[in-house]
Amino acid sequence: MALPAAAPEPAAGPVAAPGLRLALTLLDEGVLTSRANRSCGSYAARAVPSAGAVYPYEFAVLVMERGVPTAFRIDADRRTCARLAAGPRVAAALDASMLAVPEDGGALVVTLTRPWLSMRKYGDRGYLYTQLDAGHAAGNLILAAAGRGAAGALRLRFPREALSELLEAGENCREVHSAILVPAGRADDASWTRWRVHDDTDRELRGPTWRSWLESTCWDSLAGWPGHSGSPAPRTAPAPLAHVRTDRQLPEPRSGLGEPSTWPELIGTRVSSKAFTGEPVPAAAVWQAVSALSTPLETDLPDSSPLSATLVLRATTEPGQDAVYRLRTGERQPVRLPSTDEVARACMQQRALAGAAAILLLHVPRTSLAGAGSPVDAENLRELAFRCGALGQLLYLGANRASVGVTAIGGFDTPLWRTLAGLPDDHEILYALLLGSPDDSGIKFDRLALAHAQNER
Repeated sequence: MALPAAAPEPAAGPVAAPGLRLALTLLDEGVLTSRANRSCGSYAARAVPSAGAVYPYEFAVLVMERGVPTAFRIDADRRTCARLAAGPRVAAALDASMLAVPEDGGALVVTLTRPWLSMRKYGDRGYLYTQLDAGHAAGNLILAAAGRGAAGALRLRFPREALSELLEAGENCREVHSAILVPAGRADDASWTRWRVHDDTDRELRGPTWRSWLESTCWDSLAGWPGHSGSPAPRTAPAPLAHVRTDRQLPEPRSGLGEPSTWPELIGTRVSSKAFTGEPVPAAAVWQAVSALSTPLETDLPDSSPLSATLVLRATTEPGQDAVYRLRTGERQPVRLPSTDEVARACMQQRALAGAAAILLLHVPRTSLAGAGSPVDAENLRELAFRCGALGQLLYLGANRASVGVTAIGGFDTPLWRTLAGLPDDHEILYALLLGSPDDSGIKFDRLALAHAQNER
């Protein structure tokens, strides 16, 4: 029952490096805080959602500090930055990873996943949720940077070994998820002044690192997962993460997310709906929310992807538009619309969600999930899950702009949804997002101890 003694707390000082100030400002705005006017109970509101509110990821930042490349580990809860390494060792890790710190006060923001936090509640499926949650966070950071006039570029396809060693990721049960190159921009809202920096480059002064045997066991269970796929792609290009046709239903001026200068407000006021009233919503509002999926993000992923999106529009104020749509083509499908009871069953009896007016399903052919033997540039589960998470964040912001309630779920009855939406038998659903008239008087069941979405009793 004894705990190891806490290590002495090192002396801390203010944040001095301009790139680190910028990165901390973006993390505060894009992930860590929210201005949404809602009752948060015992948890702090964040700018992005998370399955079970566990947020299974962390961040590191690489910047130039007094002209020297330096790596920092970020502790979001304590608002501290630990300087892990500086100088040639950092430069060598960047070279091996085919990455670089943007010049003149830019930053490289690295997302590190910690699967244990999600898997201890959701089992093996928690690994998928970890990737989805990280996709929400990384995608939102790109949007937050663009909203400040500094277009960031996200890299998923790069060698990770050297960077993982530098950041001490693997030995602490973390995975390097992605890296975002953020050019120099303004960091003038003073949010970085709440942070402190301390030196942690001497490992002998830290004391032994404590790690739960449960987390170690969980980490060891992931050893058989295939490595990150795809050839390294140093070049990035802005492109939508999914091909979506909404022009038939929505005039051009109302589509998308609007001007980037308005994105910080959308990010800061985003909210997840606890339940839906069941009242119809305007079809135009749903289409406006869905059109946000076409927002280009600068990544190194290929333009083509096996990921598809299907919209089940079932309760709008214009019943003539209620139908199932394949969003890649915009075509209506001759499928009977699901009843309220069927929606509840398909969402693992999460009755509070049964009144959703629309459901967006992100799905892929089962063969696209294959590991060994896949084409060299094929996307693996991690990359497909990133697309889903980032698209989910875009839908959250689009729904905010359109004044429609929205929530995302990862626990659902895939065979039933395949039938209800008329999907091919060989397709797997990776993510489901529901829109409708919000009812925030209920309980967000996913935040409870039981994993209701996994049929836990």
